[in-house]
Amino acid sequence: MKILSARYLKGVICPERSLKRKTPEIAFVGRSNVGKSSMINSLVAQKVARTSSTPGATRLINLYLIEYERGGLRQQAIFSDFPGFGYAKVPKEAQQGWQKMIEGYIEDNKEIKRVIWVYDVRREPDYLDEMLMEWFLDRKLPFSVVLTKTDKESKGFAANKKRLFRQYVKKSEVFVFSAKTGEGRKELLAHILDAG
Repeated sequence: MKILSARYLKGVICPERSLKRKTPEIAFVGRSNVGKSSMINSLVAQKVARTSSTPGATRLINLYLIEYERGGLRQQAIFSDFPGFGYAKVPKEAQQGWQKMIEGYIEDNKEIKRVIWVYDVRREPDYLDEMLMEWFLDRKLPFSVVLTKTDKESKGFAANKKRLFRQYVKKSEVFVFSAKTGEGRKELLAHILDAG
């Protein structure tokens, strides 16, 4: 499996304003500052995703067209990078808007094949995370968890957190990942593209 190209398409707020073509889509969701954009850049091996030093600054769902080769065939997928949630300094109205955005976009988008829940390995789950997980489970959405920034902790810490999350998210798969060192990149990329 090989990434051939990746490019930014547009920022959207709902699926009917996005692409008209039938392209498998992978949604990346998570809190502010967990490294979603850095993860996408690492996965496609180029700086295509827009990053911001200000948590909560992104308000649109950024779409990226990924072309890759698998089994000698050229294929396409859309990576959708959602705004981060849970940043305390963002107004409550904006946080509620995020919830409506993710619910409306994912529920109304039949092209989404998997949701990637991006999670900072150093955090402990709280009520916002529990609500998100329950929402995934209630709607029977296929999702996987990726524990990011593992380079900031020991391998033992990350491995233990992975075991805990496997119990927390039940049957969903859990990956460890570092955009800085490339840990977990190959396995995660294969998992994501297989979902498409």
